[in-house]
Amino acid sequence: MPSNDSADVSREEIIARSLTGRCPNCGCFGLFKSWFKLNKTCRDCGMSLEKEESGFYFGTTSIGYVVSIIVVLIPICLLVVNKALSVWTGVALAILGSVLLTMLIYPLMLSWIIMSYYVLFPNQLPRNGSTKPNDAQSE
Repeated sequence: MPSNDSADVSREEIIARSLTGRCPNCGCFGLFKSWFKLNKTCRDCGMSLEKEESGFYFGTTSIGYVVSIIVVLIPICLLVVNKALSVWTGVALAILGSVLLTMLIYPLMLSWIIMSYYVLFPNQLPRNGSTKPNDAQSE
């Protein structure tokens, strides 16, 4: 549910909205065009979701690697070391599990990248900084 347009968006609101797949600016659902693609702008407030910086969303890859290592690779390595799985079965399961897990959590990873950016730079949200001087430049 969108909140009052006149109030600034707090970091807590940015976190809650982003982790639930909502626009960090207005709180409306609909950030995603499909499972693997963001809309170019929020359907409600029109905030641009595309970043001009090349590679802005490549952080999803790093998050995916870390999650795959913790959730898939380490447990499978332990099973192989304890001889509960053969090496080649472990390799096949690790590859398959890592790819499937990364695909499954991809929208969450995109939301995490958006959340991280706006938690660090909340004045970049249109509701927080579009009519105010840039806080980062005044410090």
